Amino acid sequence: MKQLLDFLPLVAFYICYKLYDIFVASGALIIASALALIATWFIYRKIEKMTWVTFILVTLFGSLTLIFHNNEFIKWKVTAIYGFFALAL
Repeated sequence: MKQLLDFLPLVAFYICYKLYDIFVASGALIIASALALIATWFIYRKIEKMTWVTFILVTLFGSLTLIFHNNEFIKWKVTAIYGFFALAL
């Protein structure tokens, strides 16, 4: 169930990207990530650090994409997440 909750924001992003554009998909990713975070809390009563970091970076880079209407920010999200986890290890 945890993997499904982690995967749902990606599915929402992909569907919105294919049907609309990167900006709608970025908004959908932020909303779906927030809903997945809330659902994880209600089901497990615990949220892992990795989930928090991913949510914060998704929200940060997704918001920057929407505010500046520049799709480069959302593309940097993956690099930032992997860089953060590499430093943490």
